[in-house]
Amino acid sequence: MSTNNRQQKIANALEDVGITGREQDVFFALLEQGAATAAYLAKQLKSIPRTSIYDILKNLQQQGLVSSFTEDEQTVYQVERVEHIIDSIEEQKRELTEKQNSIRSVADILNQTKIGTIYKPGTRFFDGKKGILSIHRELQNARVETRTIVDITSVANVFPRMFVEDNLKDFQTHNVLKKDLMIKSKEAERYLKVAPITSSHQVKWLPPDVQFATDTFMWEGHVAIIDYSKQLSGVVIDNPTIHDTFVAWFEMMWGVSITAEIK
Repeated sequence: MSTNNRQQKIANALEDVGITGREQDVFFALLEQGAATAAYLAKQLKSIPRTSIYDILKNLQQQGLVSSFTEDEQTVYQVERVEHIIDSIEEQKRELTEKQNSIRSVADILNQTKIGTIYKPGTRFFDGKKGILSIHRELQNARVETRTIVDITSVANVFPRMFVEDNLKDFQTHNVLKKDLMIKSKEAERYLKVAPITSSHQVKWLPPDVQFATDTFMWEGHVAIIDYSKQLSGVVIDNPTIHDTFVAWFEMMWGVSITAEIK
């Protein structure tokens, strides 16, 4: 492997832990020299102020990528084994897990607050993939009877892992009914092999002439409408009356749709 290829691989790994720009310049200058003082690096990297060199070296030390030692009454810096990047990533994962656990610990409290007297009918808007995921998570955490009108092909274009991950485990574990009206497609049949039809997961195919550009979810006083096209976005209507109207329309369509069977 050429020197340029090796350096690019290291640069990519550094970017993964947030080391970019000037920090990478200092890192590679130090890597090339083997060991050097901040003053020497400042002379080599004239575009970076000396005070910034010290700050960057301090940050690299905190990341475990650089160490220092004293020689002739001067502080000398050297690059450590890049395996320390793995340690940095593991630390980030631990911190992320702690944040996730902290959010989970108050999730029920927040949900109870919304369901209580503070909760008012309204409309919420969501944009992008993370926004859609938050709608999905709210739906799963509700653990109540749910109805969906869905085009699996559109969903899979945005969330391809749905073919290898069963997102119905919460419904099955808590024996919660989920009724899906689907556009029949190869993708839908493939999905039903991962999330099979059961007594708690009922599925019917919509009539062949029925097509739509959005997906609709109905659960306990809420209606979510999601657009999986290039304008990835969603809206949640928090209104029991509107929810009941959508459920009535859903049941009308359910009555004329064909029960899904997967061979």
